[in-house]
Amino acid sequence: MQTSVERRPGSKVALSVTVEPAVLKERMDRLYQKRARTVAIPGFRPGKAPRKLIDERMAPLMPRIQQEAIEAVIDATYKDALREQDIEPIEQGEIDDINVGDDQSLTYTVLVSVRPEIKLPEYTGIEVKRPVTEITDEQVAKEIENLRDRTADFGEVIDEGIQTTDYVTIDYTMSIDGEPYPEGDTTGYPLEVGTDTFFPELNEALLGVKQGDIVTVTHTYPEDYSVKELAGKTGTFEVTVQQVRRVIRPELTDEWASLISQGALPNIDALRERLKENLQAMAKQADQEQLRNDLVSKVVEGAELELPDVMVEEEIEHLMHELEHRLSHERVSLEEYAEMSNRSVDDIRNEQQLMARDMVRRSLVLQEIARREQLFVTPEELDATVQALTPSGSDVKEFRASLEKSGRLNTLASRIFHEKVLSFLESHAKIDGEEPTALQPEPEPAAPAEDAEENTES
Repeated sequence: MQTSVERRPGSKVALSVTVEPAVLKERMDRLYQKRARTVAIPGFRPGKAPRKLIDERMAPLMPRIQQEAIEAVIDATYKDALREQDIEPIEQGEIDDINVGDDQSLTYTVLVSVRPEIKLPEYTGIEVKRPVTEITDEQVAKEIENLRDRTADFGEVIDEGIQTTDYVTIDYTMSIDGEPYPEGDTTGYPLEVGTDTFFPELNEALLGVKQGDIVTVTHTYPEDYSVKELAGKTGTFEVTVQQVRRVIRPELTDEWASLISQGALPNIDALRERLKENLQAMAKQADQEQLRNDLVSKVVEGAELELPDVMVEEEIEHLMHELEHRLSHERVSLEEYAEMSNRSVDDIRNEQQLMARDMVRRSLVLQEIARREQLFVTPEELDATVQALTPSGSDVKEFRASLEKSGRLNTLASRIFHEKVLSFLESHAKIDGEEPTALQPEPEPAAPAEDAEENTES
């Protein structure tokens, strides 16, 4: 077998293979004999007729036998040809050309996508600045207000007028140009005053109105309104306020601080301090993520590689599927989403393509760093992580099996892998002008206790 490789655009190669005549002949003979044993010729038992009669009966089948033999030889030699040329395909190859010579030698060419050759810039000693986010008193105060909103209660308002942000339930009857329009009557319509966009006139009309009151509201429909019988006409609504509820936010007291912390924090000052610590911890994590993103960006920007079309296309399909899945939870189709955002589906796909190219490029660069530095996830590391994540009282093997069945085990391994590569880049970076931690000398070991005592005594 002889092989050769030709590089093609799009990170593809054309692998050409020539197989000796004897290989194809042997495969055709084997298929011929198998079929010949089943040929029925009157007056002879299967397989016992003279060869000349069998050949005559088999003649129409020879093109099919040759095609099956060619397919079998390709299946048998393709993987060996890949190994001979040290090719690692990232997709199933596509047969580009097949030829059988007069001497029965078989030549075929397979077009296959491969991992691209990647030229990396220097990825150790990268100079970056560490982001440092300080938490302000204003941020803490905002978080406390968020807590008040989340622990707020609703109280029914009977004797006071409606205010913006009150929650009301209304009934209304509708008429068009003075004539009743029963199709528009509604009961139990809920809204938060000040935010309604379906029926915006209600926001102003309800202010100051009390529970049980009736108010009249008019609304003129646009000329291009979707319901033709209402387009350009004015609707009159007799609105009855059935219920008014108002958000009651808790007072900032020590009792409230103790209640929401389940007794862990005795007063408001302790709550503020705890919130500041939590916000600072989140900010520190975000700062580290930003630092690592800056490191990766510098390496990716300096790398030279040709993106495989097949990997980009797979990532686009993945991103589009995720988007449609998220939209389905909101009962919105991709087409409806595109229309709402004044874009076409093709516009959205083109945006996803740009994102996909960035993601594939980043992934390939990180994988190349891992290959050069031998940064791989060991079975022991994966086992330890699974064991740490196993819920208390659950069997580790059963939990691992559930992760594997759902595909989350691969996701977990991917996270460990990326953490290793990012940690490598961070430990080998020159941050704020300091030498990389991976290159700093180990601290001198402390003197043994007995030596320390002797030195003290002297």
